[in-house]
Amino acid sequence: MSVLAKLLDLTAASCQDRDGEDGIVMSRVGGVQFFPTSGTVSMREGTTEELDIFVPVFSGDVRLALHEVDRGPGMPARLVGTVSISPDEAGRGTIRKKFEGAGALYELSYVVN
Repeated sequence: MSVLAKLLDLTAASCQDRDGEDGIVMSRVGGVQFFPTSGTVSMREGTTEELDIFVPVFSGDVRLALHEVDRGPGMPARLVGTVSISPDEAGRGTIRKKFEGAGALYELSYVVN
């Protein structure tokens, strides 16, 4: 049986950068970046980015990582945090989990079908 998680949106509750705007990327832990497909997405505190992304969830949990990427060549990417999505969450409606770390807080909303 194939189970899919539909990522609905990502909200910036508090940004890592002092100017209140972060460059964000999301990937599977140990995998390639899937949001955005290239570059970064700029998010300001209090903003929400609509996602509409499907992630396959098969026999075990899928772990997603959110990084904040500083501007400029050679600048480091900081791990904000990780969340796990489980096939056991199917049918539970909208689920919200937090990426929290590196001085930032983001909330991911998704459903598992």
